[in-house]
Amino acid sequence: MKKPMILLGCLLLMFSLLRPAQAGVFGTAGLLKPGHFTFGLEPEIAFSPSHFILWIHGGLGLTRSIDLDVQLGLGADMVFGADLEFGLIRDTKNTPGLSFAAGAHGSSNLGLDATLLLSNNFRTFSFFGALDADIEFVDTGNETEIILPIYFDLGVAIPIARQMEFIFEGNIGITEHAASSLSGGVLFYF
Repeated sequence: MKKPMILLGCLLLMFSLLRPAQAGVFGTAGLLKPGHFTFGLEPEIAFSPSHFILWIHGGLGLTRSIDLDVQLGLGADMVFGADLEFGLIRDTKNTPGLSFAAGAHGSSNLGLDATLLLSNNFRTFSFFGALDADIEFVDTGNETEIILPIYFDLGVAIPIARQMEFIFEGNIGITEHAASSLSGGVLFYF
């Protein structure tokens, strides 16, 4: 009974703040087994500038230490992204997990992504934190400007069924071009 109440409380908090979004990591440093995949839905709201995005996530385990993640963001602009995530340290009883992801995304501008993700699996939930850096190539009309949004992401993944977990995440913008945001959603494992 506690898990549904916590889930409901997190969703109500997120939607009560409904001013809109910025992409985060939406997961832990754990990788998918080869041939396994995920599907997730994540509504996200950002605070400055204010916007809302519904993220659709997909993942595919390629090898024991590499998986492919793709994202589609639906909001004022459509955003598509993909990255490869590399397992550096497995999350065990005595050691937190560590992974590194690199990829690209695009909408009206092209961007490159790099994320260092640390997570620890506790008995009833996993806690994660990440340093998420982007390089954005912004067309200003006369020239292309390069901006560097950097985020510190914190979140929790709570299993709510055997192959499903709820993820609640906060993203703190560190640099001038990075908007802080909150998100929460569901990730299904197959």
